[in-house]
Amino acid sequence: MSATGTTDTISTEAFQREQIRQRLLMQALRSGQAAPLAGWTRAPKRADLARGLAVYTANAAVNAERALGARYPTVQAMLGAETFGPMARAFWRQSPPGRGDLAQWGDTLPAFLAEAEQLADLPYLADVARLDDAVAQAEGAEEVEAELSTLMRLGDTEPDRLVLRPAPGLALVASAHPVVTVWRAHHDPQQTAQPDPFADARAALAARRAETALVWRQGWTVRVAEVDAQTAAFLRLAFGQARPLAAALGVPGFDVERWLAPAVADGLLVRIDVTT
Repeated sequence: MSATGTTDTISTEAFQREQIRQRLLMQALRSGQAAPLAGWTRAPKRADLARGLAVYTANAAVNAERALGARYPTVQAMLGAETFGPMARAFWRQSPPGRGDLAQWGDTLPAFLAEAEQLADLPYLADVARLDDAVAQAEGAEEVEAELSTLMRLGDTEPDRLVLRPAPGLALVASAHPVVTVWRAHHDPQQTAQPDPFADARAALAARRAETALVWRQGWTVRVAEVDAQTAAFLRLAFGQARPLAAALGVPGFDVERWLAPAVADGLLVRIDVTT
């Protein structure tokens, strides 16, 4: 075998061994048992495996809690430290990070919350988590400069050739619960300044009001607004999967001309493309 071939073989074997080590480490972290790692350490160090694993697990759990708190601040505030911490650790054990960057971890938390029996008395929590995640995604979205001159195409091009381009991170979060009202109670300065910031949220929850949140970034600021069913339907068609504008013009009860100017002013629409 050539020198190159030997090097490639060694590299492949080393990579495979490292994959095995990583799987065993994750198994040990989930179970809390150091036994799976015993065969991969030198004999003098095996006695320290359990202690080292405990320290590693504790540090990882703390870091996981911080990462989830940064990505899901409303969930953290609603649960409080005494509940959020154990929940974050349980989630970490069930769905540990698959990469080193914890900021990219936690996208399955809403599903985890929805299935958690201990949180069954908070049926809206999973949707609040989805809204938190949409806000985090918008915060990290790539900056796009608005090209308002392209709006002129609305006057000289057929709608079936026009494609609306949304603001960075634009997302819709539909819920059977008042997620926007709950979110505002924790983050909207006008709401948090009220003597009782949560009064509206309690009333909306008691009324079982459904809300759809629109999330987008205007400049460097992430905005959250409630939209009605007609607007949500239009936005899904107009901004979803780069469909032509013509697909969205048939939404019953929606006035596109009335929507357009505020949408441009608010930074929802950054460009219009013309397809061939």
